[in-house]
Amino acid sequence: MQVKFSVFGKPQGKQRPRLTNIGGKNIVYTPKQTSEYEKLVKASYIAVSRTFFEKDVPLEINILAFFSGKYSDSGWMTKKPDSDNIIKIVLDGLNKVAFYDDAQVCKLYFEKRYAEVPRVEITIKNLKENG
Repeated sequence: MQVKFSVFGKPQGKQRPRLTNIGGKNIVYTPKQTSEYEKLVKASYIAVSRTFFEKDVPLEINILAFFSGKYSDSGWMTKKPDSDNIIKIVLDGLNKVAFYDDAQVCKLYFEKRYAEVPRVEITIKNLKENG
């Protein structure tokens, strides 16, 4: 089984947790931009599928991030956000919604490109069914 879906809008990278001091207590929090994008990833997945890949199912994830802006001759986008932060925000957004935990991801493919419509295209495949 596989599920394909898109998250429309500019691809975001996962930001580091922030620390603030309120009333003498240190509070660690997730930046709003990160939590909002993770919610968008979840909602985009739920809009196309209610499939849940169980705990022991090995997964392959393909993530294609498309950015608007000046095209290079090659079409590859070499600026921030970093690839690993885009991958992290997508996988964290899918935890407990598409699969039990992102530790199940055994195979990962990622691209960062330019396109007219900014978005992230995601495919989740069950590796047990693919051999």
